[in-house]
Amino acid sequence: MGCIKTYRLWAALALLSSCGERVTVSDLDSLGLKYRVKSVDESFYIADSRFDSIVLTKKLYQYRYRFHYDSRYKSVEKTLFPDSFASADSLLNVPEQDSTESFPHSFKEPEYCFVNYRYASDSLTVLEILDARGGLTGRIERKYGGGRLLSEERYSESGSLLSKSGFRYDSRHRLTNSTVFYENGYLETDCAYSAGEKLESGGEFNYRYKFDINGRISSKQTYRGVSPVAERHFKYNGFGDLIMTHETGMDGTVGKTVYEYEYDALNNWTLCVEYSCTGNIFVRKREITYYN
Repeated sequence: MGCIKTYRLWAALALLSSCGERVTVSDLDSLGLKYRVKSVDESFYIADSRFDSIVLTKKLYQYRYRFHYDSRYKSVEKTLFPDSFASADSLLNVPEQDSTESFPHSFKEPEYCFVNYRYASDSLTVLEILDARGGLTGRIERKYGGGRLLSEERYSESGSLLSKSGFRYDSRHRLTNSTVFYENGYLETDCAYSAGEKLESGGEFNYRYKFDINGRISSKQTYRGVSPVAERHFKYNGFGDLIMTHETGMDGTVGKTVYEYEYDALNNWTLCVEYSCTGNIFVRKREITYYN
C-alpha cells in the first residue's frame, strides 16, 4: 500500500505544477523513460562519421539501471573506461546525464561503482556505494516527507559524515532552498519563481530558467552576479526528447548541438546521436527490457 500511496502523491504534484517547471514523477521519469521498465543498459561512445555512416570508435562509459516494478531504482552500476577519455581529443561537450545517482558528488569518481538502493520505509532510502569487489565505499541516507526529499546525509567508507543537505519547498511543492553543510563550510542555493520562470542563486553563478507549456526548460540564462555570461535555448521533439541546444556567450561565442534518436515500440529511445558544433560526435545506445 505504501508504494501505491507514494505514486499517487507524485502524480498529484505533477498536476499542481503543470503550469511551471515539470515535476519528476519517478526514478524512471527522471531518465525520460516510459511504461514499466525493468532494466536499461546504456553505453556511451565517441564516434566518427565515415562515408555517411556513424562508426563507434571509443567506449567511454556504461550504465546498468535496474528498477523495481513501482518504477523506483533497485540498483545503478557504472563502469568508466579512463583510457578512452584520455585518448579522446575533446570531451568538453559530453552530455550531462539525467541521473547522477551512480556517482554521488561527495565521493571521488572511481572507474567502477555499484549503487544498491535499500528502502527502509516510505520516508527513508539508503544508498550503498560498492566497489568492484563488493566492498562498501560510501553511503547516502535520504529522508522524505509528503513525497518530497527533505534531507540527505553522505558518509564515507569509514562511516564519517561528509555532508548534510536540507531542502525546503513552497506551498506548490517547488524547491525554494537547498543547503549543503560540509566540515569547513556550507553551500546554499535559493530558488524564486514567477510565471513560467525560475531564478536560482547562491553560488558564483546565478541562473534564470524559462519553461514551455509542458514544463520543460526552454531557455537558461547564466549570470556571474548580475552580469550575463551566456544564454542557452532548448528544443524538443514530439516524444519530449531534446533535439537541439543553441548557446550564445556574452563574449560572442556561439555553440549548437543537435540530437537524433531511434525509438522502440513503446517510444523510449534506444539510440541517441549527438552532433556538436566542435565536430565531436557522441552516441548513446540503450538496451531496454520491460515488465510483463
